[in-house]
Amino acid sequence: MGYYSDVALCLTKNGMNRLKTALAEAEKNNPDNFAAIKMLIGGKPNKIDEGSGSVVFLWEGEKWYDEFDEIAFVGKLMDNLPHEDFLFIRIGEDYDDIETRGSFRGKPFGIYVERKIAFA
Repeated sequence: MGYYSDVALCLTKNGMNRLKTALAEAEKNNPDNFAAIKMLIGGKPNKIDEGSGSVVFLWEGEKWYDEFDEIAFVGKLMDNLPHEDFLFIRIGEDYDDIETRGSFRGKPFGIYVERKIAFA
């Protein structure tokens, strides 16, 4: 079992370049943990905006615990990025469990959290 979250990480072109650098450093300096890091964030982003170079990574149903090496890697990446180069959104299972970081907003992706009341 565990507590699962849906997570989005949007990066500007600069943010993506810094991710690539961080991945290369992790592979060199942390080879034992690199497989988990690469599996989470080392692949192709879910969406790429060719015009701006911005990208989005999406994870659904992920155990987003800081003690996992790959999650700690993402946290450290965000700690070292300028706020305007990323937007991080994590929605947990509890209704009011929403975490956001960074200030990259608007185009090209316009990602946001939406809560609404629906009636059928």
